[in-house]
Amino acid sequence: MDILFNTKKVSINGYEYTILLHNEAVEQNNGNDAASCALLALCNVLLLSPGLANMARNLITLINSKQQVSKSDLVQTLSYIGVQQNNTININQLLQTLPNLCYHTETTSNPNFQQWETLTIDPVFNGSFKDGMNMSIFRLYNVGLIHGWIISPELDPIAYDHVSKYSYENAQRVLVQSYDINKNNIQIANADAILQDANYLKSFLARSATQLTDYGLNHLKEIMVEKSFAVLYRNDGYFTLHKNNGELYILVVDNSYTDSNDIVWKSLKSVSGNQDSYYTGNFIPASIERTVTQATTTSNPMQVDHTISNPFHDKNEDNIGDNQVHQQGDDPQQQLQDDELLARRLQEQEDEEYAAALRNTYRTDRLPNNGNRNERGRQSKFDRADRYNPDPMNKNKEKKKLKNKLFSRKNKSGNGKKSSDCTIM
Repeated sequence: MDILFNTKKVSINGYEYTILLHNEAVEQNNGNDAASCALLALCNVLLLSPGLANMARNLITLINSKQQVSKSDLVQTLSYIGVQQNNTININQLLQTLPNLCYHTETTSNPNFQQWETLTIDPVFNGSFKDGMNMSIFRLYNVGLIHGWIISPELDPIAYDHVSKYSYENAQRVLVQSYDINKNNIQIANADAILQDANYLKSFLARSATQLTDYGLNHLKEIMVEKSFAVLYRNDGYFTLHKNNGELYILVVDNSYTDSNDIVWKSLKSVSGNQDSYYTGNFIPASIERTVTQATTTSNPMQVDHTISNPFHDKNEDNIGDNQVHQQGDDPQQQLQDDELLARRLQEQEDEEYAAALRNTYRTDRLPNNGNRNERGRQSKFDRADRYNPDPMNKNKEKKKLKNKLFSRKNKSGNGKKSSDCTIM
């Protein structure tokens, strides 16, 4: 079944554009904050970037002529553009690769329930990516792919030396080796170095669960040229990022704002999202009243405010209960100590589940025909949307919600020592 994307007319700094919105079926099943697929973000950068307008004229013509655009039409148009950019590229190869920028799954029990299968890329904790075919797609269209999942070399140089050399995938292998050394007494070369790196990696990953750090946020501001556009990789999703007057903004592609011409951007001013807000196409703060009215209706006014202010908010967090809301008024230092103790206990339990899941994944990889892995290569169900939850079946969500809650409190308290990545989410 082909995927359809709605279009929306927007005015940005006095110029009229047409952008692509989320696929409605995926958005309905995952909420308005569902992560965008790479194809959507790539196309919107091409549609909005003045410097790419000539190259993207066929795409612009396609989007301007329809209220809904199919994935197959986007792939065909992008393939034509790609061949024009580099005539040495095989168009058949492009036609096979581009669909991987946006594909979806349907459950057998409910074919209407659809979810994105995210494109496989491997971010390195120094701000780069492991190179591969998927990365070359963005280079072909002169579109930057960036991320802010970076450890700070300034706050803790020692931790930086241990963490920055790893990509996410390589970090998982080190954590598995560390688990085997500690729990199974397996003899591995350079065991001491592996254990030391693993400790720093666990600390960094625990404090940057949404794949963004304060240092990384500043890094994004520095590397982006004023008025430029790029694709931001965060939280296993892809977002259209823009820099205007030194500030960063994410393009709003939720279908709930289709008729809201005054809501075009979402600011990216903080890791937690507490300082973020909606803006018009001219980068003027949008009316709060309109934003609240068009947001998902809820009986809890605190939940409405949280939903509006944080595009990366974990909705499951709101189900923990009102008791924890009242507890936030307790002594911050005592609360911080309790949180850290609980975090260590959770981390120990997660390490065991985490390593077991990864070992099962590696064993599956060795089966003939890639075992149970899907036809898209190295992605398994553990590699994708739930790979930051040590439980690959995502059954233990209560632990994840509580962990996110306590780290959020620690960040707000401001009384604890700064960690190597200076970020808690």
